[in-house]
Amino acid sequence: MRKTIISTLVALTSSAALAVPFDSIEPINSAEWDINPAEYGMTAEQFLEAESLHFMANMVKREGINGIFHFTTLAKAEDRWVVSPNNDVVYSMAVVDATKGFTLTMPDTGDRYITAQIVSQEHMSTQLMGGGVYTFDGSEFKGTHVAIGFRVGTDGSDEDVKYIVENVQPKMIIESNSANPVPEYDVDTLLTVRAELMKGYNELPDTFGQMTDDVRKVQDWEKFTYSTAGAWGLSADEYAMYAPYNPGVEKDVCHVATYTQPEVEHFWSITLYNNEKYLMSDEHNVINTGNVKTNQDGTFTVHFGTKEACSEVKNIKNFALVTEDNWGFLMRAYGANVQGFMNYTMPEVTVAN
Repeated sequence: MRKTIISTLVALTSSAALAVPFDSIEPINSAEWDINPAEYGMTAEQFLEAESLHFMANMVKREGINGIFHFTTLAKAEDRWVVSPNNDVVYSMAVVDATKGFTLTMPDTGDRYITAQIVSQEHMSTQLMGGGVYTFDGSEFKGTHVAIGFRVGTDGSDEDVKYIVENVQPKMIIESNSANPVPEYDVDTLLTVRAELMKGYNELPDTFGQMTDDVRKVQDWEKFTYSTAGAWGLSADEYAMYAPYNPGVEKDVCHVATYTQPEVEHFWSITLYNNEKYLMSDEHNVINTGNVKTNQDGTFTVHFGTKEACSEVKNIKNFALVTEDNWGFLMRAYGANVQGFMNYTMPEVTVAN
């Protein structure tokens, strides 16, 4: 199967501070935002591109331009390759020079979830679902490079991850007609700006409607910029939805909450992160469709805290390990009922008895 994708993606605003001149985003007025990135060294447009280039530059160190880096395990706490990593899938990542076109091949995996998400330098997203050969002629992305993230669904077991590594990842192929380096950017200023914008991300009730394939569809640049800082690489709502929750409670007190299961076509999950949006631990960091223990009514109850804090709580079905204060989580819903998930009510965590 061959699929030719002609999209309307365009690229970033022009500015002397950017590595490449762009003109697709009109100048963003952030003066009235709760957190104005310009006060910390970058305009919003500059930050959006720098965040994307930062991801690309770090990934290129693993497998070069146009190569595919295959993760052979679920995401680990010590691996800081992206904020808010996902432990429902096994990742493969690539950074591609798109200026002269490229072809991407994904294997047919039957009922197993597989997708490739292409993210431009302006943090716009194109999602490819299912196996096939996808061809781009180079005109779809006005930035020079794109990041491509393959996600393959897993039940999280060692056996299933091993199957993906040995039987699915080797069949992923990228062929590009050019191999220039990723443009340079100001790393130190980016990290300063991101740390400030993360405060705005932590206050967001959700990231609904933020990811899109065209800058002309962005309706709220403030929310989009905060979402980029805290969750770069989000999927559009029709593919996956995300509800962040940051209770702001201490790790040394066991907390509990009971949740209804989101209505989804594929699967859902709750994944824990620290205040910088990285995994805190390599164990007990995710509750999802594959490992959840439900109550008789179909809901599920999760206890959050250190092992010591929750050690005296009886009848724990689902334990989420917290090792740092000011932790939070993302609830993800893959193939969600969009309107239903928009109306999902997140319960407050309370002190466990």
